Amino acid sequence: MGRKPVRKWMTGFWAIVMALSLAGCGSQESGNTVIPSVPFPTKAVPETKPDAEDGIPAGTESSAETEKILIAYFTWAENVADDSGADATTSASVQAPGNVAQMAAWIQQETGGDLFSIRVKEPYSADYDECLDRAADEKAENARPVLSERVADMAEYDTVFLGFPNWWYSAPMAVFSFLEENDLNGKKVVLFCSHGTGGLASSVKDISAVLPDSEIETNVLGVYRDDIPECQETINNWLEEIGYIISSLRNRPVRLFLWDVC
Repeated sequence: MGRKPVRKWMTGFWAIVMALSLAGCGSQESGNTVIPSVPFPTKAVPETKPDAEDGIPAGTESSAETEKILIAYFTWAENVADDSGADATTSASVQAPGNVAQMAAWIQQETGGDLFSIRVKEPYSADYDECLDRAADEKAENARPVLSERVADMAEYDTVFLGFPNWWYSAPMAVFSFLEENDLNGKKVVLFCSHGTGGLASSVKDISAVLPDSEIETNVLGVYRDDIPECQETINNWLEEIGYIISSLRNRPVRLFLWDVC
């Protein structure tokens, strides 16, 4: 008789435990593992508001979207005489559009800047050796070849991309003609170069010397001439590094990073 109340109490206790267990399992799908409904911790993501026009989050604009850009470049293929005895579009020495012109076109595609080809009044020979000899003479004389065209209104530009080939371990003298004819004081100047085994050589130092009051971007792009046909991705990566790219921003997904909970 003395043990009967204990037995009833134990029976009631286990009945309550079983009821609670069944209630908990009733909300699960058969065979699934129970995962506590505790929110995963996430890394803080800054709040952004979409731009009214193109859906780009406010505060993520690249420099290309807020500055007026000029892409000035010198390329051999666009500085060859039509009557030089060689076809500039098919010659083994000169091939259109020209290495630097191709780089400039890809930069323009991403930044939306205005293109300007630096051209001399007295074209160079399409023959490699003859062109090389003239370039050597011009450098030795520190010449300033006369240009055939000028930028209509340099004052309207905030940033100037300046492209050139490495000629005799510096930029072609026509590039210095361009720099001295245009007031780049206070402007940002971004350099890009096509080169052979000489790399950038002294081109950056020489250009910087004539632009003491300009802001020279320290991240200079140099591409080996044989790599030019395949360098578009390299150019895009460089533009993104220095903050001058539009297309990648427009299609970039917003990502939320979750901590591992394992």
